[in-house]
Amino acid sequence: MIRSLQDLIVQHRASINAQSNKISGKGLSLRQGDVVTGKVLDFQPSGQAKLLVQGKELSAQTTVKLAKGQMAQFRVEQTQPHYVFKVSSGSAGMQHSAMQMMGSVMQASPFQIFNDIFQLFKKNPDDTNQKIMMQMMQLFSQLAIKPGDSITPYYLMAFLQRSGLLWENKMKQWLSSQKNRSSERFNKLIQQDLKALAFETANNINSNPEIKQGMEQVIEKIEQWQLLNHKLLKDHGKMYFMLPLLFDTIFHSGELMIDISDMKKGGKEPKNAMLKAALLLKMTRIGPVKVEAVLFQRQLRIDYWLCHHETIALFKQNESLVADALRTHGVQIQMIAYHLEDNDTLNEMSLLDDISRSSQRLSTFA
Repeated sequence: MIRSLQDLIVQHRASINAQSNKISGKGLSLRQGDVVTGKVLDFQPSGQAKLLVQGKELSAQTTVKLAKGQMAQFRVEQTQPHYVFKVSSGSAGMQHSAMQMMGSVMQASPFQIFNDIFQLFKKNPDDTNQKIMMQMMQLFSQLAIKPGDSITPYYLMAFLQRSGLLWENKMKQWLSSQKNRSSERFNKLIQQDLKALAFETANNINSNPEIKQGMEQVIEKIEQWQLLNHKLLKDHGKMYFMLPLLFDTIFHSGELMIDISDMKKGGKEPKNAMLKAALLLKMTRIGPVKVEAVLFQRQLRIDYWLCHHETIALFKQNESLVADALRTHGVQIQMIAYHLEDNDTLNEMSLLDDISRSSQRLSTFA
């Protein structure tokens, strides 16, 4: 898969300036696989850069050409003995290729970007922007999956309505409505839509250029996500969701892919079509987890990819609970299979990988 990524090695050099913690990695809460947003504070032609990540200044040596003031997404490749990041090169024309768009979407979700912005805001609170930032955080909390939550059709419907993916459709309905086009209703639509609220936040926060630029990146990611799903559904009969996960007050992102291609290409009724779904979670305490499910005529096959024998044993212990829960919906488990996978392989995986490898099937956007 072609990705516009290059290695960025971040080295902490506290020994160079013992009187300052700004170059030290102390206080960073990053783990391998995390994707964070940072600001380029300074960049020299030699490749020396100074970055602001999670409110900490880091010195870096990179082959990627960066610009002072630029906001970029970084993936943590390793944390010891020094941090190794990968950074988006931000090449021009990235928006026009469906392949490159998938690579961009995979680098960081809008939820990850906002979480990093909010962490910066908490370190330097601004009373004038407090209300609107808390409105954004409240909406993110409503969208997020929390411990004990289930990814049900009801959750997905509510998620779609709030995620920003349907904002233009909601605007069209509001404009075409003859009965209720009040400003009060319009404001309610904004407060319950991620894209609309990000627009409002970016327009109203003028005193903090970092937050304004970050919000513009949130909007850009949502629009890439919208275009990607339009292309996936049209060409492949699939829908892709980046799911926000909130555990221990920390946001993470999961991936969900729903495949209805059998129903689309065959013109079948839903009850006679095969439905496929895949879920990928990387923030779990038991390690990364991938799940694939295939449903046909109320018979279900489930495949798990896990990276520890102990985790497989734990999942097997709960098979009966899963079967009982599905039985209440009239679904019978036909088979459950377990696959032991390398931790690094799962951490590097995306549900878009299979599609991105078929580059000849994805044309560019006009």
